[in-house]
Amino acid sequence: MFTFREMFTSLAPFFTAAVVIVLSPFVKEQIPSAVSNYLVSMYEKWLSRFSTPQVTVVIEEKGNFKTSNQIYEAARAYLSTLIPNSTKPKRFRVNKEGMQNESTIDIVDNEEVIVIFIGIRLKWKLHVEKGYDHRILNRYLELSFDKGFENEVLESYLRHIVERYEKIQNYNGVRLYTRDKGPRLSSRPSGSHDEDGQWISVVLKHSITFEKLAMDPKQKEMLMDDLDRFLGRKDLYENVGKTWKRGYLLYGPLGTGKSSLIAAMANYLKFNIYDLNLSGRYSDEDLRRILLSTTNRSILVIEDVDCGAELDDQRRAFDSFTLSGLLNIIDGLWSSCGEQRIIVFTTNNKDKLDPALLRPGRMDVHVHMSYCTIDGFKLLATNYLKIEGDHQLYWRIEVLLKNVEVTPAEIAEELLKSDDADVVLRGVVKFLEHKGRENTKAAELKERLKCADVDVDAEGVIKFLEQKRLEKAKATEAERLLKSAVIDVDAEELVKFLKQKKIEDAMAAEAKRINPN
Repeated sequence: MFTFREMFTSLAPFFTAAVVIVLSPFVKEQIPSAVSNYLVSMYEKWLSRFSTPQVTVVIEEKGNFKTSNQIYEAARAYLSTLIPNSTKPKRFRVNKEGMQNESTIDIVDNEEVIVIFIGIRLKWKLHVEKGYDHRILNRYLELSFDKGFENEVLESYLRHIVERYEKIQNYNGVRLYTRDKGPRLSSRPSGSHDEDGQWISVVLKHSITFEKLAMDPKQKEMLMDDLDRFLGRKDLYENVGKTWKRGYLLYGPLGTGKSSLIAAMANYLKFNIYDLNLSGRYSDEDLRRILLSTTNRSILVIEDVDCGAELDDQRRAFDSFTLSGLLNIIDGLWSSCGEQRIIVFTTNNKDKLDPALLRPGRMDVHVHMSYCTIDGFKLLATNYLKIEGDHQLYWRIEVLLKNVEVTPAEIAEELLKSDDADVVLRGVVKFLEHKGRENTKAAELKERLKCADVDVDAEGVIKFLEQKRLEKAKATEAERLLKSAVIDVDAEELVKFLKQKKIEDAMAAEAKRINPN
């Protein structure tokens, strides 16, 4: 072994030359670059003999199945919180989405962030690999620290990052994820499958809660109790050998609050939402990868599952997903790769679903989203009009709701028409009475057409007749206004002229559509 004096004496010339080169720009200009680089490298090697060896951990953005690496996501979120209150890198990114309340700070590639954890100096660095066309191929983080602290870093520090990330997620609120069509891989044909799509997200700004939800109170209580039991049964699921997940089917007409219920469930559980539209071109392999890319404590929403089933046969030639592939992500072996997950299916037509989808273990709880009832109406009136207790028009509205099918969305639109509660409720009564008359006419016409063995949309016919009535009323009003203005014009001829003009415009538009040139 050399003594310190011997090492210093042997490398003194290199040390002196390297210091001079580093500190003096004038000297650096006079010495050839090859010589100066050699001297500096010798100086760095000499210093490294007296420093502690470093260990570097590589954390890639994507896992083995090209799905998101949760440690990578946790580390990125964790580092963004450290930059404002610690030694800042020379460069960092600031961003603010339209729906965000505050700006977010993030690290950029090739910049170091230094962190001290229980006395251990840790160095983070982001690397971005790009292709010849500058397209991003891969991202990964490097975590470097002194050798000998492997256990503290891998066991304590990384667990600390994940726990910190979960707290950040809870603080930031529920996030809504949707699929983004990413850059197409060369091994896949253009226009087919998921094209390496990724989840993109925004903060869910939906303030709906179960307390504000206009649905049957008993059904609401049943659903909340079921969610509470699900959360508290981790040990039970493990003991009986079942995957810790739950499936819900929400079915009913448009406008009955299925999307609002999903948002209320997410806000109640503090679970993120992953929204999957089956009308996209997915293969069975895509569905498996999509499932694996979702996180624990999340809700996977498959909307209009009946439409996906209808399209399946039509798109079989494009190697679309199969029913067995869909069933496999619901309760097959792949569904066990995760825990504390909820899958919510929505449909407007439950009867169109394959019976294999409906059985327990896939769709465990079926929730019928019905038309508005008096209980739901009172809750909406409280939310929109701040009506506490009873109102003199509630009895009339209750009678009408028993005979008229109207969705909560339609009622909500009526409640927005004025800030005066009495004016709004009188308008609701008129709206329900008019809708009742329309339904009665439609039912009578449907019965007559049925007796005549004519297959016609009765409701459509009623709407057409209603439109004709309005046109006649407009003609009468036009004639009245013209007479009151003492204008010598034949109102009937004017209305005919306007109708003819409308027909000519429509024909011109159709001709242009058929022959654009």
